[in-house]
Order: sequence, then structure tokens, then C-alpha cells
Amino acid sequence: MRLAKLAPRLVNGLLVQVSVLVVLYVTAVVWVLVSGGVVQAYVPQLIILYAAFAILTVVFRRSVVEYLPLLLVLQFGMLVWTSVFNAAVADYLSGGVWNSRGVWLGNRPIDFFGYTIQLRLEGYTDYSFFYVHWGHNMLNGVMPYSDAFGYLVMNGITNRNGLYIFPPFYAYLYAAGIALPVDDWGIGLLIACFGYLTVLPVYGLGRELSANRHVGEVAALTYLLSPSVLYHTDFVWLNPSPFIFFFFAGFYMLVRGNRHTGTILILVSALFKQTAWFLGIPLVVYLLMKPRVASRANPPGNRSILGSVREILRGISNALDIRGFMFSVVLVVIFVGAVMFPFLLAQPYVLLFMSLASGGFRLESFTELPSYGSPARLQVLPLVAYLSIPESNRSEPLGVFLLWLTQTLDNLVFNDFLLILGVVIFSGVMLIEPRRVGREKQYMRRLLFLTMIMMLWVNLTGPRGVYKYYFTLFAPFFSLFSSARIVESKEEHVPFSWSMLWLPVSMSAMILIPSRYVYLFGVLLIMIAYLLVHSVGTFWYILTTPTRYMSDRLKGHMHHTAFLASVLASKVRGLNRETSPLSETLPDSEAMRESEGRGGMSNVGKP
Repeated sequence: MRLAKLAPRLVNGLLVQVSVLVVLYVTAVVWVLVSGGVVQAYVPQLIILYAAFAILTVVFRRSVVEYLPLLLVLQFGMLVWTSVFNAAVADYLSGGVWNSRGVWLGNRPIDFFGYTIQLRLEGYTDYSFFYVHWGHNMLNGVMPYSDAFGYLVMNGITNRNGLYIFPPFYAYLYAAGIALPVDDWGIGLLIACFGYLTVLPVYGLGRELSANRHVGEVAALTYLLSPSVLYHTDFVWLNPSPFIFFFFAGFYMLVRGNRHTGTILILVSALFKQTAWFLGIPLVVYLLMKPRVASRANPPGNRSILGSVREILRGISNALDIRGFMFSVVLVVIFVGAVMFPFLLAQPYVLLFMSLASGGFRLESFTELPSYGSPARLQVLPLVAYLSIPESNRSEPLGVFLLWLTQTLDNLVFNDFLLILGVVIFSGVMLIEPRRVGREKQYMRRLLFLTMIMMLWVNLTGPRGVYKYYFTLFAPFFSLFSSARIVESKEEHVPFSWSMLWLPVSMSAMILIPSRYVYLFGVLLIMIAYLLVHSVGTFWYILTTPTRYMSDRLKGHMHHTAFLASVLASKVRGLNRETSPLSETLPDSEAMRESEGRGGMSNVGKP
């Protein structure tokens, strides 16, 4: 009987969900046709997206209509990412030799409404020269941490690319990509898939850390449209996306309270790339610190030395979760040991090879810019300023100061001084950040923000230097921290702000487009702006006051117009009732309800 009553409701709900998916599919097909694409190239991805969404909504008892904005974002992102990826595949297959795919080397002029813009996108040959090579060698049975792994003869071409210095999971990824039945672009497919799937933890973190589903939806949209991610991950197929995905997925699990799952996912991230080892610092802080109830400090009084020591030990015990932390350490050791044991057993130099990634480079000259192939470093910025001064004026105080600053930064960066100093400071700030019971989301928001600042510092001051594609790590951070309120608010709920739409894309373009010799200045500005977020937010509030005033006036006029329209409509309905021949015989519904209400109240208690 109960099933018979529920059946119509279930059928209606299913029909609504299927109808929504059909409408979305039709709109996607129309978009593809209008843009001149081939529909068949998009159908598998859309079907997978719809099927996954339908399964998840059934499992978690949710409605597709409830998550329609997110589904629209995912569908639009899928169409954009598929278009870019198809262009990348065509570019890859049109190349000549298998180990020499180069992408947009040097400057590329683009005409924009009659103006020529020089896009200074870095070009790379990493995909074919390194990834494809290593993937084939893994399938050929060559162990990664050996000289033989950097040597491959294929299709009559000999390729030598040196030593493999990364953790082992990248080698597994490259082998899995080459094993796919495609023409060596399978690794690119896996890299693009990890890049696209990162939108899920970005959405989850945006929703959880703001207590606002719409903030999560906007964060997902801006991440999928990040120029840096679309270029480096979806087109050039560079490799950071797997470790980025696993870190943000792990941090999302920590926010949800899944301590061990989050720990394992962040460990997986660290087993892809050494950069992710720094991302273990917020994990250690999270595992070590215990949520505390805010309490008043006891007055010092006249305590003995033993009493003071006991008070300190009691405070440490209340602040640190030693038992839980030790359990997590055992879990980490078991997991990492299980992954690394075969390599440690068969290749005794595995740790030596991986340590080579921590090396650094000095500037080769203080009178000319570094070569195009060398990574960018912080000390290049004053060198660029020094070289921009006419040679005849370089002996003046400004030129002397810039040259001294270049040489000083070169020494400090090469010797890890700035890197270690910054990491110690930011780690200390994370440790002293109060973790209060009932304010977990605010604490996790602050911890993730400090992680972003620390990673900006690591990339700016690392002795090895950076390439632009390293900064794809910050696309999710920029999408999540895209307003002053979400950075500094003490409240759990954070409302939507218009800066959430344009700021992440702007910061991504600020890194992608400028010359490789000056874009670190943009990174430095971004970091300073985040550190001074209160002042920047206040300045922006003052700057946009006229816009907000006009917007409020426009909203007021719209509400007033809507109110007048509703009043006019009610009067028209009243006139129609008065002129209707039935109005004399049929009672007015409002009057009847009112009289019934009065009668009902007055007759209470009467027989």
C-alpha cells in the first residue's frame, strides 16, 4: 500500500530528472553545432558526466534540480575543456618526430579589436621528450631510478633525457597513459582528466568553507575557465594536475572530518612531486593540534616552579593531540613504506636521485638575462631593472643598488636562506592559529589560506627556480580566496561577491601572459595583496562606492516598479470582479475567508 502511494511520486521525480538531463544535452549539442564542432567528439564525456551525476544524486538522495547550477558549470566546463583538448590532440598528431612536440615557443601575437597583444607563453617539449619516453621505458621493464631509464631508442630515434628525479607515482601515471590504446596522447588524457576532476574538491571546499553553495559553484566555474590551467594542463599536458587534485581532495576530506582519508590522499599527492612535500606542513598542523574550548586564563598568583611546570605541561596536553598524531604517523609510515619498499629494495640510489630535485642555480651573469630555457628566479627581477637602465647610467646610485640587490638575492636564494626562513615563519603562524570547538570551518579556511601564502613564498624563493606551469597549483587557491571577506571573515557564512567571478581569472592571466623575466613581479604583487587583504579590501570598497550606489538605486527603482505593477494588477482584478455578472451572486473569496475566520474564532466553546 505504501509502495503504491510512493510510486507516482518516484516516477514523477525520475521524469523530472531525466527531462532536465535531456534539456541539458540538447543545449550542449546546439552549442557544439553553433561553435562548429563535431558532436561525436563531445557525446562520451557528456554521457559520463550525466551518468555520474544521476548515480550520485540517487546514492545521496539528492535531486538533479537542486544541483542544477553545479551541473551547468560542469557541463560548460566539459565543453570548453573538450574543445581545448581536441585542439591539443590535433596539434600533437600533426607533429613530426615523436620526441619533439614543442608548444608556442616564444612570443605569439594575437589581434584584439585592431590591437596586437604579444602573448609571452612559455613553450615546452616536456610531454614528448620526458613523459612519453618514461612511459615507454616503464612498459619495457626499465626501472626508473637508473641511468638506463633516461635512454630510449624508438622509431629509429635515440632520446636521452637524463635522470628521473621524481617520486614513483608519476612513472606509474606515464606507463598507464602509454598503455591506453591511443597514439601516445594517453598521458595527456590522464593529465587533463585530473585537471578537470579537481573542480570537484574546489566546489566542495568553496561550499564548506563559506557555508554557501553558490560560492562553491562560482569557484568551480572560475577554476575551469582559468587561462593558466586551460593552457598548461589541458593543451600542453604538463604534469602538476595529479598532485594538485589529490592535495585538494585530501584537504576537502579533512574539512569534512575524514582524518585518515584526507591523510592518505595528501600522501598520494606527495608521492607524485616533491613540491607537495611542503603541503604536508598544514596536514601535520591539523593532525597535531586539538580543538579547544575558549577559556579564561587563570591569574598567575604565587605558584611554585613545579606548579608552573605542571601548568605548562597541562596546556601542552590540552593543545596537542599526541595520541592521534602518533597513530597518523604510523599510518603514514606504513603507506609510504609499502609504496617505496620495492624501489628501495631494488634501487639503492632512489633517495639520492629524488634529492637532486632540491638543487639550485646561481645566475650565470649579472650583465645579461638568463637563457630562455632556464627557470625564473626572484633575483632576476632586480637584474631586469638594472639592465633596463642605460649603460652609461649604471654606475649611479640606483644602478649600484640594483646590482647589489641582485647579487644579495642570488646568494640568499641559492643558499636556501629565504626559503627556510619563510617556511619556518608560516609554519609557526599555522601552529599558533587558534583552533576552537564550534569554529572548525573558520579554522580550516584560515589554515588553507596560510598554505597558499606559504606556497607562493616557496615558489618565489626556491633555489631551483620556477616555470609558469608550476603556478597551476594556485588556480584552485585563487578561485577559493577571491574576496576580502572570505579571507578575513570570522563568520561561518560568506556571501557571494562579484570579485569571485573576475579576480581568479585575472590573477591567472597576470602570471600566464607577461614575459617570463617579469611575471614573478606579478606573483609578488599577488602575495603582498593577500597579506594586506584588509587594506586592499577597504580601498576596493571605497573605489566601488559609486557603482554600489547606482546598483542600489537601480534595485530600488526595480522593486518600486514591481510593487506598482502588483498594485495595479490587483486593482484590475477588483474591477473585473465588480463588472462581472457573477460578482453579485458569488461571494468575494477574501471576505468569505475573513468571515469564516471570525465565525470560527467566535464560535469556539459554543454548542
